[in-house]
Amino acid sequence: MKRLKFCLLFFLIFLMACSSNTPKSTNKLEDNNNESSQTVTRNYGDTSKEKQLSSGDSKKDKVSSEENITEKIKNYIISGQENKPEAQKIKWSKTFLNTVDIKGLYKQYIANGGHIDDLESFASYMTLNAPVQRDWKNLFSKDLYDTYGEKVVRLEHLKDDLYQAYIVKEGLEIPYVVVSARTGYFHG
Repeated sequence: MKRLKFCLLFFLIFLMACSSNTPKSTNKLEDNNNESSQTVTRNYGDTSKEKQLSSGDSKKDKVSSEENITEKIKNYIISGQENKPEAQKIKWSKTFLNTVDIKGLYKQYIANGGHIDDLESFASYMTLNAPVQRDWKNLFSKDLYDTYGEKVVRLEHLKDDLYQAYIVKEGLEIPYVVVSARTGYFHG
């Protein structure tokens, strides 16, 4: 029986010791909770400022993207497709690429659900949707002459924006290259 009383006494002392620490730990938890809520409030305030800053930054990035898109897309089309097989590359004449309204097409691309800074997708979009330049025949004739020293004597429409260009060789008019009126890219 003495053992039982001793165990009960030990158990009561243990419970009292634990209960006397409970308020202290509760206070610590409350203090920690207060600090946490202040931290959260402070962090929330900082986060909203960060969000404002980052939204400002994203606007700057977007504007920057629009301003740099001309340079980016030209670099991509002319020399940025090394990882693609030749048949899958998007091809433009440098002359035609310099005359197309890239910024306008980019805004149209984004408005139609295009992804910002997805150069490959934008290049494809641009290739399909760029308007045909009014003076494309003159631009192409100059390109062909500058590249091969040949003069275009006739253009025959094939389909869509593709034309067969003819030159004169040894007194005969012969088909020489096929050209895209949209991109100015030609191949023979």
